[in-house]
Amino acid sequence: MLVPYIDIHTHRLDMIQNGFNRSVINIALNHNETIIEGDCSIGLHPWYIDNNTEKTLELMQEMIQKGNVVALGECGLDKNSAVSFVVQQQVFDQQVLLAIAFQKPLIIHCVRAFQEVLASLVKAKFHLPVIFHGYRKNWALAKQLIAKGYYLSIGIHCLNGSQDEVVRNIPLTHLFLETDTYTATEVATLYQYVAQVRSIPVEMLKQALYHNYKIVLKK
Repeated sequence: MLVPYIDIHTHRLDMIQNGFNRSVINIALNHNETIIEGDCSIGLHPWYIDNNTEKTLELMQEMIQKGNVVALGECGLDKNSAVSFVVQQQVFDQQVLLAIAFQKPLIIHCVRAFQEVLASLVKAKFHLPVIFHGYRKNWALAKQLIAKGYYLSIGIHCLNGSQDEVVRNIPLTHLFLETDTYTATEVATLYQYVAQVRSIPVEMLKQALYHNYKIVLKK
């Protein structure tokens, strides 16, 4: 069997789903983005929260029941956002509850708010898979998140060597790779880099991340 590359979080709407690549397209329902036919995640991005949140959450509750919606997100907290943090927290908590109601994993956007995100997950007694997308913090924090059973998705910023400690040490059972908004870089490039840093064959990395994909998204 040909094991595909997994891109767990991308904004590229033109991604081709085939034997070589499997991508989860991110749809921000509060940023004029509409659901597509392929595998996707839907969420209310903390940057774009506005006065239409109640209506958009109702839309999410309808859309999340579609078979191709494999996760809820990206959603989360961002202390660099102009949106009130209190409002972000309220909207995030509502989405966590929706994920529980519809038994969907979470894809988390988190900037300078890891303790608050973790507190929300604990408060909601969230026990489904959680992916922290675009992880670019240190190994010390990574270990704490992994210890709680969470997954870390690493993007193209790792190519400059800044994430080598995390890349080298993270258990493959808790790793994903993603292209996010960086449309010029193929996810295969990330696989090649990570495999090189870890001194393992690319095929071994592909097998591990495909296994994670099947477990988290129930494929």
